[in-house]
Amino acid sequence: MSQREELLERKRRAMKLMNGGVPWQEANERSGLNYSQSGIQRLYREWCERGDEASIDHRHGHPYKATAEVRDVVRERCEEDPDVRASQLVDEIEAEFGVELNPNYVTVLRRQLGLPVPRPGHPGKQREAEPASAIEPEQDFSP
Repeated sequence: MSQREELLERKRRAMKLMNGGVPWQEANERSGLNYSQSGIQRLYREWCERGDEASIDHRHGHPYKATAEVRDVVRERCEEDPDVRASQLVDEIEAEFGVELNPNYVTVLRRQLGLPVPRPGHPGKQREAEPASAIEPEQDFSP
């Protein structure tokens, strides 16, 4: 059960208790809520008028961008290549999920997940230079 569903269930429980004659303090405590008297009474009044719809929080805020799927991709990608840059992860996440994250936030996520964070300017792996034979001798770059 998600946190939102759990909160909704607690509100329902408190409203049913109050509807059954239980004082607001006891209903608040028994349902696991921490509402003030005015807050729980306002909720009860709205619940009596509109039912369970009153318990649903319809506020609009910033959606949570680092969903479990995004965190899984960050974890998998960093385990594959511990030296992958945050900016590259941002590009991959945006391409796959359509979510724009700040590279600094990706670094915070890496630390929260216990993943390695490469230091700026210190690449962990030295890439081997391509051999000179890879350049075609027929190309003439003179002006």
